[in-house]
Amino acid sequence: MNNRGWMALLALGVLALLALDSFFIVNQKEKAVLKQFSRIDKTDIEPGLYFKWPLVEEVVKVDGRALVYDVRTQSFLTAEKKLLNVDAFVIWRISNVQRYIVSVGGGSSDPQVMERRARELLDPRINEGLRNEFASRTVFQVVAGESDVEKVEGDTAILRDPTTGETVEVPTDQLDESVLREAKAGKEDGESPAASVANDQREALMDQVREEVNKSTLEDLGIEVVDIRVKQVDWPEQVRGRVFDRMRAERQRDAAAHRSQGREEAEKIRASADRQRTETLAESYRKAQSSRGEGDAEAAAIYAKAYNQDKEFFRFYRSLRAYTESFDQPEDVLILEPDSDFFRYLKGAKGTP
Repeated sequence: MNNRGWMALLALGVLALLALDSFFIVNQKEKAVLKQFSRIDKTDIEPGLYFKWPLVEEVVKVDGRALVYDVRTQSFLTAEKKLLNVDAFVIWRISNVQRYIVSVGGGSSDPQVMERRARELLDPRINEGLRNEFASRTVFQVVAGESDVEKVEGDTAILRDPTTGETVEVPTDQLDESVLREAKAGKEDGESPAASVANDQREALMDQVREEVNKSTLEDLGIEVVDIRVKQVDWPEQVRGRVFDRMRAERQRDAAAHRSQGREEAEKIRASADRQRTETLAESYRKAQSSRGEGDAEAAAIYAKAYNQDKEFFRFYRSLRAYTESFDQPEDVLILEPDSDFFRYLKGAKGTP
């Protein structure tokens, strides 16, 4: 093949490359802009097939879906000046693709590079928002999502630890306004603020962080933060052991208090049962003696009546009963004088000696 053939083949190759570079496709999950000599000429291109001038125009595509990434674990101080390790994740998306490419791209057209740069720019804003919100809430409000404000007195709020019952005074300007509103509302309703039903503090915390971050990212970076969620809140490693020891001591103290209370209640129950038993036995004995006395009196009256009707027969009957009871067993032996009154009715029916 001569030089002309090689030139023709090269020209065909260049034309094929130019033809391939003359079209581009934008799918549903992408956002794209068209740049001409590094200047954005067309933005917010809808999904479809488009023509562009090769070598003159360049298309830049980025992911238009909602993206998720984990924020590096950071340490924040709460309103009680307690340090917490916070692990969170962020859901974000590109709201203004032109501003995103200009602010984040830094001259690069690689979507991976821009995404990595976007995370680097989001991190300090999110950490600042979390730091501000955690500084206005207590540990209990962050973890449990409820208020632990006992009461508000002037410029001071009294917080009660739900675990230990200990109270601590915190200036009201260090607490979030929603927490103070909840405490005042509970006070007006006559209920304990810690027990009143209120908006979830964790939800409010995340919403406020998201709104605060969006104020800067929408305008500066063309990024909308859809949601921010805390995955884990934990004590720092250097204080975790002391915290667990304190929790263990509190649980042991609570267990001892419950056992002591149980023993006290058991003693009360036993004392009450013994008292009721004594009272019941005494009352039963009194009724038995009363009934026995009434029976004996009635029996005596019957005996007296029978005796008065026929005294001699009654004496005879009583003697027969005495004989029967005295000689009940064959081995019974009774030693008496022959002329004793005991044998008077054995000598005659009249009982004469």
